[in-house]
Amino acid sequence: MSARKARIFLIVFISAIVLLLGAWLVLLRDVPQERSNDPAWTFNHGSIGNEAAQGLPYWIWRVLPAVVPDLLPGNQRGFSAIGVAWEPGAQLPVGFSQRTVGVIPRVAPNCAFCHQGTYRLDLEDPETIVNAGPGTRVNVQGFLRFLVAAGQDERFKSSLIMEAIKARYDMPLWERLLYRFVLIPGTRAALKKQAAQFKWTDNRPDWGPGRIDPFNPVKFANLKMSDDGTIGNSDIMPLWDLQSAAATEQRRFAVHWDGLSTDVHETVMSGAIGDGLTYRSYPVVARNLAAIEDFVNLVQPPDSPFSSRLDPSSKFYVDAEAVAQGARIYEQDCASCHDVKGERYRMPIPIAELGTDRHRLDMWTREAKERYSDYEDDHDWGLQYFQKTDGYLAVDLKGLWLRGPYLHNGSVPNLRHLLTRPAERPTTFWRGSDLVDAENGGFVSAEGADPYRYTIRVDTTVIGNANTGHVWGTDLDEVQKEALLAYLKTL
Repeated sequence: MSARKARIFLIVFISAIVLLLGAWLVLLRDVPQERSNDPAWTFNHGSIGNEAAQGLPYWIWRVLPAVVPDLLPGNQRGFSAIGVAWEPGAQLPVGFSQRTVGVIPRVAPNCAFCHQGTYRLDLEDPETIVNAGPGTRVNVQGFLRFLVAAGQDERFKSSLIMEAIKARYDMPLWERLLYRFVLIPGTRAALKKQAAQFKWTDNRPDWGPGRIDPFNPVKFANLKMSDDGTIGNSDIMPLWDLQSAAATEQRRFAVHWDGLSTDVHETVMSGAIGDGLTYRSYPVVARNLAAIEDFVNLVQPPDSPFSSRLDPSSKFYVDAEAVAQGARIYEQDCASCHDVKGERYRMPIPIAELGTDRHRLDMWTREAKERYSDYEDDHDWGLQYFQKTDGYLAVDLKGLWLRGPYLHNGSVPNLRHLLTRPAERPTTFWRGSDLVDAENGGFVSAEGADPYRYTIRVDTTVIGNANTGHVWGTDLDEVQKEALLAYLKTL
């Protein structure tokens, strides 16, 4: 090679290195999120390291509901349309983190996106946020479908999005150029790719508010498994007092509806991995994940509003004698499974005995267990506690008044109907409200009962929605049922 060619090659090589380094600094460099000493804030807004994989540039995320408002669920306004809660004065709703990648802040969902609760005691009450509660209103699929539809909409273009940004923020020139020519086209392409990634959901029953298929997305996207047609639709669980699931010298306790893991730490890690955490971003968010794990181990549900100490005229008054009788029935018929000291606590009850809809159970396969245990050849995540079971978990009943609808797939609208024989349970009802049903336990579920919330009709004849099984308590006489119901409302 001549000296002239060598110089040209060297210039080109150095230029390429500079360009790649510049692109990494501008677009890809992981920047730690500012830390908070508030564990609830970290749970609600702490990064789990998925901004590069799942995040949207902040200003695209911010203006998208205004650019394509008709694509939001129920034609509602803003991100409240997907059922997320907002703390007073917060920049982001609960369940979203903001972290800078390169030089651009990005917004991505975190653990609290699903695991957030709200309730109202009266129709006109403002919502009360319940940290780490069951996401009974969160419309995860609605959010995904909004993004997919937006990415394929002709309005998703630089001119319209930049116009919407300009109305809210005097963006400097360098940032305008980056958004207009790199971030907006790149986000549009990524959302089109996501459309193909979630195409399989078109052939399954809708999740609806408060439900998610948690592991089929991991199977098909992360583990590269073929579509097996399984349905994993299940209610979003609360993450309260998970220290009660810590292993002892005698036994390990399971987590997830079907007990697919027996380790809380691995549950936190695998959840973050499924949502886009990589081993490259892990060192940046390791403290956040540790704080989130500590939080879910200790956080407790709020006290029930149902009490015998209230004025008997209150709709939340429960008779003390009935509660005491119900407690005795619970101890005799329910505690062995649902009490933290029960011999079947956090153990999967065989599906043949339980009799509930088995689709969520069949979704998690032995192949999925093996593949997730060996996830990523180039990094050892140390996952060793996945398992395949033959039933659903017997969990504690803390905060039961906030967990409606009931059963793992949310197929029974309230506690009263949970104590009726399956054939007598309603085949249709409405879910998505956070207005407490003082009479029946859970949340109101009649059509139009809560005009302030986006609710959907549940049909239990649809595959994956069966309301069968869990017949414990259904053979009690009416007096005993009322007593047990009174007690369960207080949990």
